[in-house]
Amino acid sequence: MNKLLLVTLVSTLASPVMALATPGSAASANQANAQCATLEASHLKAQYQVTNAKGQSWQMTLLRDGQDFIIQRDNTTFEQWAPNGEYVRYFPVEKRSVTYRKGDLRALNIQHDRDQLYHVVSPALPANLAKTELKQLPCFAAQGFEGKVNGMDSQLDWIASIELPQQFNLGEVLSYQLLKVEPYSHEVFAALTQNYQDIDFADVGDSESDPFIAKMINQGFIEHGSSGFYNSEGHAIEAQGGHGSHSH
Repeated sequence: MNKLLLVTLVSTLASPVMALATPGSAASANQANAQCATLEASHLKAQYQVTNAKGQSWQMTLLRDGQDFIIQRDNTTFEQWAPNGEYVRYFPVEKRSVTYRKGDLRALNIQHDRDQLYHVVSPALPANLAKTELKQLPCFAAQGFEGKVNGMDSQLDWIASIELPQQFNLGEVLSYQLLKVEPYSHEVFAALTQNYQDIDFADVGDSESDPFIAKMINQGFIEHGSSGFYNSEGHAIEAQGGHGSHSH
């Protein structure tokens, strides 16, 4: 299948953020203008609303720190992806983490498109679609595109300055809507992963006597839910049988 449509779902990290809507007061306008001036593509937090064909909706959050980034899908776990393609899954309640090396990912037959994860949709997608209107938002210009994606009539509003979609509609199957975005510092990003007790995935099999490891395996987080990838129905791909390509 076309790797442009790899879907990652995460839930929100709680913190003050800047809405994309036009500010309603002078004070909020000044605050928004200040954030606009300091917003960089490589250091930001973006929150999306995602809706599927059944009308089910959830939120996803992306944090960028240079070429490192974090994806969080609920309050129990989040992943940090490194430039080399390896990632660490964190469990904030337990203050534990599991590191997945390249060899682990190969052994699990987990495939991913790192560029697409970093940009929510593949950054090559605009080149495959026709330009439409240019929308002016409070902090950005979003270029519209439309065309066929995996055979479905689709629309994309792409914000080139932060290399993210303002919205993306994959036919009637799936839609992303950017809700809020704000600057995100290296210090705050780094603080999220401090003081965790880490284990390599390769050592998990030898650590099943560890109550945390046993619990995570039983709940499917470590062995069967390790990639953090979901399909357009919002279900973990591994839970549906197999660790094959996570594109659709």
